[in-house]
Amino acid sequence: MQAINKYKPLPKRTCGDLRMKAARFYRADNPLTIEEIPTPMPGSGEVLVKVKASGICGSDLCAYHSYPPESFGLRSLTLGHECAGVVKIVGKNVKSLREGDNVCMDYVIPCGYCYYCITGRSNLCENLKCAGFEVDGAFAEYICLPERQFLKLPEDIPFAQGAILGCAVVTPYHSLRIAEITPGDTVAIYGVGGVGLHAVNLAAKIFGAGMTIAVDIVEYKLKLATELGADETINAAEEDPVKTIKKLTGGRGVDIALVYVPEAPNVIDQSLKCVGKGGRAVMVGKCQENVQIDPSSFLEKELQLRSSIEHLQWELLRVIELAKEKKIDLSRSVTHKISLDEANKGLEILEKKTGDPVRVVIIQ
Repeated sequence: MQAINKYKPLPKRTCGDLRMKAARFYRADNPLTIEEIPTPMPGSGEVLVKVKASGICGSDLCAYHSYPPESFGLRSLTLGHECAGVVKIVGKNVKSLREGDNVCMDYVIPCGYCYYCITGRSNLCENLKCAGFEVDGAFAEYICLPERQFLKLPEDIPFAQGAILGCAVVTPYHSLRIAEITPGDTVAIYGVGGVGLHAVNLAAKIFGAGMTIAVDIVEYKLKLATELGADETINAAEEDPVKTIKKLTGGRGVDIALVYVPEAPNVIDQSLKCVGKGGRAVMVGKCQENVQIDPSSFLEKELQLRSSIEHLQWELLRVIELAKEKKIDLSRSVTHKISLDEANKGLEILEKKTGDPVRVVIIQ
């Protein structure tokens, strides 16, 4: 998920008269405009990447409805922060990449110099920028960013899967690390959409959860969660998840609850109530509403409420390795593939949940 920062980017060099197609965002709730814009030219330390796949995330919808380009001092913006492609042009002083390399994009662009960057917490950078939010993203034929924003993608990982590693997979990986899961812990995951489903898979297969419980209100998501490693599923539209979780855990509650449902503040309250004494609840989705917490029950149980935002680059490197080693299952993650011209259709599919989407990916 992305952090919102005020940032006015420097003008980009362009490749002369060369132009590229891009889906441009001008105003909140207005359709993206498919148009021709100048192709950026890589400067020193930058690379130009031919976009092969770009995922459409829930935070793209959030920006589309709530964070128009003028929020960042921009007239228009190219959305898209999940990206995989091929290096097309290498700028001067680029050392780790060369033309023709397959790459996965790290959309989180830290300054590298602030207190948080130098203490190893670059996801909290005081000058953080995110591709697709403060600077032009990947709903375009090409994207140009500093060399350090691209990691090599093994050739046996399809571009569509490589693209979603950069958010849909690494975001839950980071949040599960924040949760500090101990092998054998019981874990409840609220919201098993494009991010939460990968949290289920990671918790069960990589982090060693003893019992993984998936909670949602959509039956097809719960079915998929079972296939990806959930031991138990709860349809919150049909039963009280807190009562069911207590029953499943012998009345004790889970050790850890993670919330991937930003638009439902009541779920945060549920996550705290379903956690046992000394347990932890982790907020991952960005909730826009105030949440009330009962201080007495919170204090008596010595609970911890934590938050998780963005990720660290080494974590993205790790999930790329896990995907290469087939230790995480991405075979059912990309449910819809569309063209760049259909970017608005992709946003609509995700918002209306047409055809049971997990991840919608633009393919070029």
